[in-house]
Formats: sequence, structure tokens, C-alpha cells
Amino acid sequence: MSPRLKISSYVIERLSKIDTTESTGCLYGLMYDGTLLVVGFSLESFETETEKNSYSQLLLNFPAEIELCGVVKFGETLTTDSTTKEILQDVDITDNPLIIIINREKDMKAHFIVHDKFEETKYEVFSPEELWKQFLHVRLNTVLPLRCEATIAGVKNSLQNKRKKIASGQVSFHIDSTQVYLFGVASDVGLTGTSTEATVGELVDSMSPEQPSKKKKYNINNAEILPVSLILKVTKDILSDKLVKTAVKMMTTQRKPAFYISMPLRIDTLAMIHRNTKLLDLYIVLVEAACRSLRLMESVLIEQLGQEGIGDGGGLRLPETFHYLPPEIGHFITRLIPKGKSEDCMQKERRTLHEQLGLPLHRPVFRRGNAFIDKSGGYLVNPHEAMPIQASKSDVTVALVRGRYAYHHYMQDNFNDDGWGCAYRSMQTIFSWFRYQGYTDVEVPTHKEIQQCLVKIGDKQSTFIGSKQWIGSTEVMFCLETLLGVQSRIIFANTGTELQSYAPELVHHFQTHGSPIMIGGGVLAHTILGIEYNSITNETRYLILDPHYTGAEDITTVINKGWCGWKSSDFWNKTAHYNLCLPQTRPAI
Repeated sequence: MSPRLKISSYVIERLSKIDTTESTGCLYGLMYDGTLLVVGFSLESFETETEKNSYSQLLLNFPAEIELCGVVKFGETLTTDSTTKEILQDVDITDNPLIIIINREKDMKAHFIVHDKFEETKYEVFSPEELWKQFLHVRLNTVLPLRCEATIAGVKNSLQNKRKKIASGQVSFHIDSTQVYLFGVASDVGLTGTSTEATVGELVDSMSPEQPSKKKKYNINNAEILPVSLILKVTKDILSDKLVKTAVKMMTTQRKPAFYISMPLRIDTLAMIHRNTKLLDLYIVLVEAACRSLRLMESVLIEQLGQEGIGDGGGLRLPETFHYLPPEIGHFITRLIPKGKSEDCMQKERRTLHEQLGLPLHRPVFRRGNAFIDKSGGYLVNPHEAMPIQASKSDVTVALVRGRYAYHHYMQDNFNDDGWGCAYRSMQTIFSWFRYQGYTDVEVPTHKEIQQCLVKIGDKQSTFIGSKQWIGSTEVMFCLETLLGVQSRIIFANTGTELQSYAPELVHHFQTHGSPIMIGGGVLAHTILGIEYNSITNETRYLILDPHYTGAEDITTVINKGWCGWKSSDFWNKTAHYNLCLPQTRPAI
């Protein structure tokens, strides 16, 4: 009997945007409770032998438990050519591989293969809210030493042995901030610290009793992540230790000295699991996650060893792990990047990844700055997302900031700028947006660094540094251009009433660029995060982030007290003069 079928709405939306009539891709999903949930896809090119196996390599970048589950074909007919058959042979998550056909009209039909025959099946669209409500992620961290010959064979053998050691039960797992330990082997797992019938979701809920599950807001920016540590067993076999010493002695007498690698490998890997998964079943998932990370490590190290000048291990860079959660994809993508390798050197790799995943090429998604973070150094990230969803109305367009930013406001960083620093803080918020979107690696500047920038370009006198003088939208524009190379558009509104006439331009800005807007008028500056515009009545509301807040980083206070919220056009002084700085993005990957 074939499983029930559910398809993530992220997948359906992305597939609908693929502009091709003849192409083949791979589907990725996971099984739970007799259901196959499709969470991702990739577009494949099979022109060379290397590209032919790209889907199996790409799978290593997905969280554990997500596996190859079928094929998507863009075309009019349901056929299985040699390429399709080869992919389907690698499906082992289910006995009934899935084939999705999408025609020119973007109509989509799903079929399971049952006894070598196609059976069309109905599917349920799985909403983002349900996805983040029913599934969570386990994040496994550990450090393993790598000591081996600086050769491709040496790295392969060493990491293969580490995978065997993990798979053979020579490790245990500790769920951080709990007394829960998992140990044993896949066929006989032991559990301490809680009931053997406990589920992962129950454990997570018990760790945060002040926020019951039913009160949580489930979306891509509130992904639940359970941290786990891997622990190696330290018991030694004396006889085995002697044999190892003997082998080393024989090698040194028969072979010339070889270059060696000695570095710590930081394992940082994810698994995506249903909340109803039993903790006992988590052991085998964590083993797979660790092995998947080691395979990625192996590919990155081998690629470096194959490069000119690194054959002896000299210049070998330590791989760093970055997890990405693109809002278009709806699941994590993990990349291992050699430490210190420039973003420019990896542009071709990023372009390939964009093309495989059907992502646009006009903005960065997989730069270091795009990486997912669950900590922000104490700053609130995207506080507007904690607000109640606005009711939709006819003839109303809502355009919002796209991506992440940090809320910068008065009195942060142990710095007293109360009464004069609002424009500085608004600029810092905008600057953080460019960092989080991957457009730059430059740190968010301090007030003094902003002042130094303005003095350096000749806009201010040297006495400006260290002063409490205000800045406005023009100075913000100068700093963004100087520090980031970002061009901005300045809009001048002679009155607060006139400002309303620019609503369509603000809508266009958020729909095309998506960056926050700084607005200054009189002695006040604010950050605009979005706009709600009625094209029939011209009624306009602005989503305002107020930098004049002086309290703690408490989201409840920020929202309830209106420091982040929707304001009508009456919010602006009708007779005041306003300048708006609209930072522009440019195509980049």
C-alpha cells in the first residue's frame, strides 16, 4: 500500500516559478506516520558523469531524515527514461517512489510507482505553519580530531573510520540542558534521564514550560532547535593499542616520512524530525546526521588536497559550517566553507547551488552573512514578526521589509545616545539588514565610526567626532555608500501630508529591494519596515520601528508599547519637512 502524500507549499510555490518545458529534477522528503512529506527538490543536469551524481552529493547538504523520494518532470507525458529510472533506483525511503508531472499550464499531478505501474494519487498541501508546528530540528555539535597523512587516501580512510566508529555504537549523545543520554547501538538503544516512551516534542515542551506549545507562533523565523552533544567513549583495548604501536613502527621503517594533517573537525549538523518521534528513535537519526557531516567534511578536504600547492597539506583550511534557511525553500541547507576563503572565490559554487534549487540569481542566499543564527548578540531580530497578522482588505497592498535585521535603539551597547542618536540607530538597523542578507561582511558601525566616516569624506569637520550632533537621511546615504558601496534614493516631502503621495513608491521599494527605509523630519528619525496602501482611497499606514526606545531587549514590551507597530498617516506632523533614505540593492549571489 502506498503512503499518504503531502507536499510542502514551499515546494509547490517554487515549482510553479520554474520556467522550463523539458527538464528533470529530484524530489526530497521524509516519512512519518505512514505519510510521505515532500519538502524539497533540485533541478538536475546529466551532461557529465560528475553532474550525473549531483543529487546524491546535494543530499548531504540537507538535514538528516530528508532523503531522495522521487522525480519531478516538466513535460506533457508520463514516461521513465534512463535518467529517471536511475534516480528512482536510488530511492529507499519508500517502496513506492514518487513522480510528479508538471505541464506547460503548471498543472501538477502526482503518481506513486506501485508494482512497476503508475498510480495517480491525491496530495495534501502542507502549510508553512503546520510544517514548523509539527517538525523541529536537532542540532548536533562536537569536535573530533583529524590526524592522518596529507593525501586524499589518508583523509578518506580516516573519516571512514570515524563514521564506522560512530555507527558501531562507540558514541553516546547528550541532550543539552537535560539529564537525557542516548547510548548503545541502533538495534539496542539505551536511554537515561526520562521515560523510554517520551517523545522529542514532549522533551522540548518540558524545557520551556513558561511557553506552552499551543501559545507559540510557528513560522520559519521561529524554528525550534534542540541542541545535542556527541560524546566519545574513552575505554581502550590494551591489545589493540599494542597492535597500533606495532603497525606504526613497521610503517616508519619501510616508508619515507609523509606530511600529516592535524586539525580539529567541528561537527555541526542538523536533523529534521517530527515532534512525535520517540527519544529512543533519535539515536539512529543522530548517527546519520554525524555521518552526513563527516561526508561533507571529506568532500571539502579532498577538494582542497586536489588543488595545486596543497598536495602536501600546506595551506589546508579548516572547514567551517554554515546553516542556511532561505524563506523560499522552507528547509535548512548546510554548507561547509574553508576558513578564510573569500566570497568571490565561491561565486561559481553559489551560482550552481542557486540553479540546482531553482532560486533567483539577483540576490545572495548562501553567503556567510545569510547564515541562520539563533542568537543575535542580544539584539532583537525582526520584532515586527511578533505582531498580530493584519486583516486583509480588498484594494489594499501590503509591502514589507524582506529578510532579517536587528533592532538598534537608544542606550544599547552601554552607550548613552538618548536625545540625539535616533538617526545613528536607524542607520545601524539598515546596516544590519545588509549584513544579514549577505551583501557585506562589514560590522555594524558604532556612532564614532559613523562620525569618522563623515569626517573622512569631508562632509563634517574633525570636531564632529565624539560630539552629540544629529545626522539625517543625507548623512545616512553618505555612510551607506562609503562603507558598503550601497546607493540610496532620497525622497523629499515638504509636508507630512505630501508624504502620503509617495506611498506607491514605497510599495515599489519594498517589493523590489526589500530593505528598511530611514525617515527623518525635524529632530526625529524613524525606520519604516513596511507600508499598507489602499489605491482607491489613498488610505496609508506605515510599519514603524522606533529607535527612541530605551528599555531592555524584551519583545513583549516593544510590541505592546508600540515601539514597533502600524501607524496611520496622522503619525507624521502634517506641516513638518521629511527626508527619506531608500537604500537600493543590486544583483548579487
